[in-house]
Amino acid sequence: MHVRMNMLAGDPARLDDATRYLEGTVRPHVEAQHGNRGLAFLTNSDLGVCVIASYWDTHDAMTVSEQAVQVSRKEMTEMIAGTVTVEHYEVPVFVRRSRPQHGAGVRLTRIDGPSAGVEAAIEEFRNTAVPALMEMRGLCSAQLMVDRATGRGIVVTAWDDMESLIASRSDVARLRASQTAVTHSQVRAVEEYTLVFSSVREGDTRSLIERNVELWNARDRDGWLAAFDLHRLEMQAPGGMRMAGREAADTMWSMWNDAFPDNRIEAMTIHADDRGGVMECHGTGTHHGALRAPGGEIAPTGRRLDLPFIGILEFEEGKITSFHLYFDQAELLGQLGLAPSGA
Repeated sequence: MHVRMNMLAGDPARLDDATRYLEGTVRPHVEAQHGNRGLAFLTNSDLGVCVIASYWDTHDAMTVSEQAVQVSRKEMTEMIAGTVTVEHYEVPVFVRRSRPQHGAGVRLTRIDGPSAGVEAAIEEFRNTAVPALMEMRGLCSAQLMVDRATGRGIVVTAWDDMESLIASRSDVARLRASQTAVTHSQVRAVEEYTLVFSSVREGDTRSLIERNVELWNARDRDGWLAAFDLHRLEMQAPGGMRMAGREAADTMWSMWNDAFPDNRIEAMTIHADDRGGVMECHGTGTHHGALRAPGGEIAPTGRRLDLPFIGILEFEEGKITSFHLYFDQAELLGQLGLAPSGA
């Protein structure tokens, strides 16, 4: 995995406008790029500093995307009347105990070391620092970014909240001292931020499925659509529904969200391998809108739905290429009062 780190420094009073632009315009555009694994956005609102990190499957995908992000980077920099620096790293270590949420505390530790010692530093971080960090209260995730050519690196740790980050300072400082002594490196800077959002996924299919559910529940239509390969997508659902491409994803989204505006998905079980996965879920919601099903339109009944279903997904290059949905149609009709439940 690779990451492009954009650090912007400007007017703190303009940071809110830039944040809205990033979330509403930039994020969907970047996440739709080939090979993207999501974005993380960190801010220090007191200083007017923010970090936008975009993650990529490969160095080539990151390089190809550069032209697509140049305009939005320039516009964000102008919005905050500031400057921007851009750095590129490989991410050889990425571990996550839980997904950090909005308001999480994030610490960036910038390190300089000998380029010849990068591989040894990676192994030391993986074998010693990660276990120690995982024992610390409030840790969500930890990652190591490296530039093999220069020996520079960044350790990124995310914490449940700013209170947890503050409480970790002494323990992390001791760990940092021991790590730099072993790897013959130096700390260049320590920075602390608040997480605005993170859509970064580790890259395994289970995390991709979990992210798909999160985006659905957040009503993030653009983010949810970006998870699919809209050129190769094939979908199937009960009632003889077979669709392909962008139309398939648009239809699936509107069919359920129009009919059940308050719907939510809870993934009970996920089984995944390198190719794809199966998720066993419960879908809940209130039937407040027309359900445009393959057999015809069902007018709103006002009834509450709690429907178990199975989804089977296949992935290629980090994008969903196939989604098959299975549920009991008679059970759905029964819960809506249109047929005996369980018929």
